[in-house]
Amino acid sequence: MGNCCSSPKKNSNANAIICPSCNNKAKNIQLITIKSMVKPSVLESINAMENHYFCSTKDCHVVYFDTNNKEYSLSDIKVTVHQKDDTLSTPVCYCFDWTKDKIKHYVENELTPKPLEHIRANIKENRCGCEVNNPQGSCCLGNVTKYMKSLA
Repeated sequence: MGNCCSSPKKNSNANAIICPSCNNKAKNIQLITIKSMVKPSVLESINAMENHYFCSTKDCHVVYFDTNNKEYSLSDIKVTVHQKDDTLSTPVCYCFDWTKDKIKHYVENELTPKPLEHIRANIKENRCGCEVNNPQGSCCLGNVTKYMKSLA
């Protein structure tokens, strides 16, 4: 899983990738992420030779799509997607089980471990597996920080 939480790579592609459903910007995602996230019944429909993308737009039913605009919707995914689900039981950190409700409880009651410190300590020990656990295929720290700020 190596560098899933290391500094983000600079995107040298000046052309933004646009979701075919909502027309909002999407991000490139590794094949291993989509293979890990889709239901077994959907796995055989993936074209592994295409590039795949993640749409984080809240109101869009598409989670992933490929270069040919083949879409994979919420119903095709094994887990709830943080960016698309406001349910308190939805994970914000998929590797270390920090749900919205758990983060809220720990922050409001000033409990330890503090969510960000706990996640960072595990990242430091190379325990994260964001590319196979997190539907966005990358580190959750930005999502956790943003969610914690929304609680203030």
